Amino acid sequence: MRRGFGVCCILLGICCLVASLGLIAYNRWEEENAQDASMNILQDVQEDIQDNTREESTSEESNQDKPEEISVDIPKEMLATQVDGYDCIGILSVPVLDLELPVLTDWSYAKLKKAPCHYYGTYYEKDFVIAAHNYKSHFGRLSELQAGDIVVFTDINNIEHYYEVVLLETLPKNATKEMITSGFDLSLYTCTPGGSNRVTVRCNAAQDSNR
Repeated sequence: MRRGFGVCCILLGICCLVASLGLIAYNRWEEENAQDASMNILQDVQEDIQDNTREESTSEESNQDKPEEISVDIPKEMLATQVDGYDCIGILSVPVLDLELPVLTDWSYAKLKKAPCHYYGTYYEKDFVIAAHNYKSHFGRLSELQAGDIVVFTDINNIEHYYEVVLLETLPKNATKEMITSGFDLSLYTCTPGGSNRVTVRCNAAQDSNR
């Protein structure tokens, strides 16, 4: 009886070990896929931004001789370009983390497996929120940021919006209101291991923003 019980315990232990190794292997596979997907999208977005810049330069040159038109203020919307079947609004760069990632529109769990996503607000209205998974190649290192670090968002028109990290905080996963009504110009967030909380980086526009 004791021998049979011991064998069962050994078999159970082996099963647990195999399951743990399988989970580790799956997480690594998912991380690598996310990194590859974001890099492929990033490359295409960079090319599109450069194309847009060249087209805008050509258009400005052709309009130099035209009479000046009266400008009218209209609501600003974030432009997007489509790459690999995804709409992308720009590129997020965090120099201190050597991080450069595309940002997709209208977040979903499926999109978050590819790249960071726009969660709320706009870079025009100063209530911009970007979410991403805690993959190391995405937002897994957000907690390493410190006050004063620079974050740059480059939109589809190749305009760079500079932000400075103000503080880091941890919010409960259901603190949606606190996430989007913080009063900060830019918020970056990701889930903690286990998903119970949200690591959140709050930023305000730097003095050289939109230069």
